[in-house]
Amino acid sequence: MTTIITRLYSDPAAASAAMAALLDDGQDEDTIQVITGSTAGGAAAAMKAARISSVPAAAYGEALTGDRALLVVQAPFSPIGTARNAMKVLRKHPAMDVGLDDEDEYLRENAGEQYSRSILETHPLLMSNPFRRLPHGHIFGNNPIIHSKDRTSAIRGGGHMSRFFWPTRLVSAQKQRSSAIRGGFLFSSLFGLPLLTESWASRKDLPTIIR
Repeated sequence: MTTIITRLYSDPAAASAAMAALLDDGQDEDTIQVITGSTAGGAAAAMKAARISSVPAAAYGEALTGDRALLVVQAPFSPIGTARNAMKVLRKHPAMDVGLDDEDEYLRENAGEQYSRSILETHPLLMSNPFRRLPHGHIFGNNPIIHSKDRTSAIRGGGHMSRFFWPTRLVSAQKQRSSAIRGGFLFSSLFGLPLLTESWASRKDLPTIIR
């Protein structure tokens, strides 16, 4: 959808001031024009080329006398909010009343017949606006395909899940243990004497187990 925004000013200086404010707000210069009675080719032809419909064009044609200037903004649907921002800026630059109930006209953009059977046959950019050259050709004014970097973790940021609810890691490397009992406790210490002793009386000098 394209919004045709028209405002009539008493002289070209007032129209130029409104145009400068639109440019400062980020409006594309290619979408703005000022039409006067001395415009090359005639004001009527310029308004038709600017896609102003017959009713407002007739009202402006009668009022466009002397030094008066008509500011025309063809606000595209991309980026979203362009038309709304343009209207907001122009409220600070009051225009002349020409008796129109609404000076903002919404035009619906219909797809051409050449795209009815194959979208990508002759036009590789989907959802593009034929009335304005966009940076990447789509309605949002940027590339909808974002190439992400390779990730080394399933969690965004590569953090440990344990850090969300516990300040340390959930899995840690333990030291080697020399006893089957936690803490290295010796079972023989319960009896107050060793369970293994050496017997020097044994012929083969083998240890004798005291049961």
